[in-house]
Amino acid sequence: MKNVLFVCTGNTCRSPMAQGICEKIAEEKNLPIKCESAGLSTVKGQPVSIDAVTVCREIGVDISRFRTKNVRELDLKEYDAIFTMSPRHKHALIALGANPYKIWLLGAETGGIPDPYGMDEDTYRRCRDEIYDAVNDSIKEI
Repeated sequence: MKNVLFVCTGNTCRSPMAQGICEKIAEEKNLPIKCESAGLSTVKGQPVSIDAVTVCREIGVDISRFRTKNVRELDLKEYDAIFTMSPRHKHALIALGANPYKIWLLGAETGGIPDPYGMDEDTYRRCRDEIYDAVNDSIKEI
């Protein structure tokens, strides 16, 4: 079983969507992957953005029960792969002691996955689709 972590800023939009999408893809492809998500600047136990829940539900991914988690509460050595949404997240994780050779930037070809926080549902859909494509491509690296 491979342990995978998705990291963003608040753990209310991008990383929970990535976790849910990865779980769906892993189940469909029968891949032995355990997914988690966390944020660099979040308070533990907050609900996921309602827009993230809505747009994920549209593709059969239920993230409604997810609650925020701060990355500082995790042992980063336990993960086989860590995927970040921006280069800033990657640098912060390295500063926290994560192995830089186990960290990848989702959507690296475009500089990462833009934050949809506070935007409309169409922005969340575009973000979800970018995450889906990036996770589907990146899952081969694990």
